[in-house]
Amino acid sequence: MILERIDIHPTHTYKNFQLRCGKPFPFGTTLVPNGVNFSIYSSHANSCTLVLFNKHDPEPIAEITFPDEFQIGDVYCMVVFDLDYENIEYGYRMEGPNSFPAGHWFDKNKILMDPYAKIIGGRDIWGKTPDWNNIYQHRARIAFDDFDWENDRPLEIPPEDMIIYEMHVRSFTRHPSSGVKHPGTFAGIREKIPYLKELGVNAIELMPVFEFDEFENSRPNAETGEMLYNYWGYSTVGFFAPKAGYAATAKFGMQVDEFKNLVKELHKNGIEVILDVVFNHTAEGNERGPYISFRGIDNKTYYMLT
Repeated sequence: MILERIDIHPTHTYKNFQLRCGKPFPFGTTLVPNGVNFSIYSSHANSCTLVLFNKHDPEPIAEITFPDEFQIGDVYCMVVFDLDYENIEYGYRMEGPNSFPAGHWFDKNKILMDPYAKIIGGRDIWGKTPDWNNIYQHRARIAFDDFDWENDRPLEIPPEDMIIYEMHVRSFTRHPSSGVKHPGTFAGIREKIPYLKELGVNAIELMPVFEFDEFENSRPNAETGEMLYNYWGYSTVGFFAPKAGYAATAKFGMQVDEFKNLVKELHKNGIEVILDVVFNHTAEGNERGPYISFRGIDNKTYYMLT
């Protein structure tokens, strides 16, 4: 997606990077002429630093602190020009108070994932053992949104008329008996649309499709010794990023288009799509959980504290 009404001329320089104040909305990243607009909200942070990586590299190539004039209200927004965005991963450092009684968990030593990221790297293949030496397992990537929805809209089927099939993306077509070319994926569900129509289904309810960490459970099966997975996916890492491990291919962020194609084809065939979303907990868990995103960006904003 390209932002239209924005001055595309840089006003600041940091090392080899040309910068200017960006647009506060939408949050996340947006492609603009010759650059990328980065926007992140935090009402309690004192400062914000954009951390850029080459894809898959453990060490950052740059850390750019947002100048004061690049903060609009509680939003830090900046355009970085001439980025090779297809090969960039990014995160943020947030500096602010760290006080358990006050509900603030800022730690400038943590690199945090953008909660509005549409592509999250690090889990491209379901069940592939991660590099445990890398403390930042989840990195945001920049999406190029040129998908043609063809004027697609929700079908707005009245609830009383819905015949709903609840399914888990991986389980629905994982077994060879499904007969699909891409088992356990968004593409696999798309292949089974004729089957769903034959059943008379006019709505499907998808269990969590957002990025989550199947390795968050470190306990083994007591009988077999095999590692237990977080299979259901109710501990969300990022609410705006389709799970890469549910895609036939997650190269170049194709899980996004694969999911969109699934939704569009279901609508074309008269099948509504309902998403099962749980907002009352995330992969960060309780106060003893890891820093991934929300906690370190603005704990009091993203979580209801008691």
